[in-house]
Amino acid sequence: MNVWFRKTMQVLLISLAALNLCNAQVVESKTSASGSGLTKEGAIQAALVAAASQAFGFQISATTSVVAIAAESSTNQVDESLYLSSINQQVMKQVNSPTNKPILGFSVDRLDKAGDVGWEATVTMRYAQFKKMGGNSDRRSMVVTTSEKRYRDLLTTTVGQSIVASRRFDVLNRENSALFNQEAAFIQGSDAANAEVARLGQASGADYLVIAELQGLSLANNQRQTIQMTGEVLVRSSVSGILKLQVVEFSSRKVKWSASEKFGGSYGGVSSISDGTLIGLVSAASDKLVQKMIASIYPIMIVKVLNGTTAIVNRGEDSVKKGETYGVFLMGEELKDPQSGESLGALEVEVGIGTIVDVKPKVSTIIVKAGGLDPSPKTEYLLRPATAPAPAPQAAPAGQRAPAQPSQQDTRRDTFLR
Repeated sequence: MNVWFRKTMQVLLISLAALNLCNAQVVESKTSASGSGLTKEGAIQAALVAAASQAFGFQISATTSVVAIAAESSTNQVDESLYLSSINQQVMKQVNSPTNKPILGFSVDRLDKAGDVGWEATVTMRYAQFKKMGGNSDRRSMVVTTSEKRYRDLLTTTVGQSIVASRRFDVLNRENSALFNQEAAFIQGSDAANAEVARLGQASGADYLVIAELQGLSLANNQRQTIQMTGEVLVRSSVSGILKLQVVEFSSRKVKWSASEKFGGSYGGVSSISDGTLIGLVSAASDKLVQKMIASIYPIMIVKVLNGTTAIVNRGEDSVKKGETYGVFLMGEELKDPQSGESLGALEVEVGIGTIVDVKPKVSTIIVKAGGLDPSPKTEYLLRPATAPAPAPQAAPAGQRAPAQPSQQDTRRDTFLR
């Protein structure tokens, strides 16, 4: 199983890397600044310190040692590499990246005598800058982790994919450190462009930890039963377990959400449960849990009322399906616990039942029976899945006994193994 997951993860990382190339880039930027000193070298160095402070957003020590260079009146004889080495060392200390040298070069635009004593210089510094293409994401970030050893790759991959598919959180990768270190080594090598070093030191911290856990996992393989009359041997394998997810806020370590989902299956003619079967079951359980998590943290809301009966909701094809029905609730004032002061949520008043009639990638259209939706932007509507009423039992014809109903135990078993 570990080999399969390594291959799967490598393919996934290659795909993500290709995606990142479309969303981010390293560019060469320029900034100009002036400085003064008792010597030509000191003036140029002071100007570089000022330019570096502007470029990287923090103050570099003004006492940076001046490189002793025997520069003549022509600035073309200045040893640029020594200047860059001196300033880059200061930048590297600030960003805690001992191999990242983001300053690429500079040119002296002006070098003049300042009165009887001293010099003034203006320089233009070139430096590598990492820029994300597109708008900034307001999504909160998550890291999927687990204490499981044998099924670590299974849990982190399936749960991570479920969260990514929800399009509500950014999922940070903490696995496959060797692959990331290999790419970092390439960026620092001689084959990569100098500006590529700006990609280093850009890793983000997580807002939440998603802790995945497998509970009571049971695999019953190669169960054999011999039919006495025919001698035929029936083979069956089954699997069952519980997937538990817990969302913990990193800064406060508070548990923000927790839930579990059963999974299982029984398969005739199968001598053992395959990796693919287990992955599919855990993945389906993960999808259900993540949808519950999203509904708890980000409930389905109406984002725009088109008219009294039609509205747009903030869920797309990965969350809702055409034909699904939802209760529509008008959100009122916030309720608070009189003892703890904790928010109990907003007062909800049901205004109707709606049906999803059109699904787009990120939004959907719902039509609400009875209408009465207020188009005011200050009015907020919440959607909750509508529960279908249980079918009434059919009456037996006169003179006949009603068919026997399956026991509760059989119902649970059949549902669990389905």
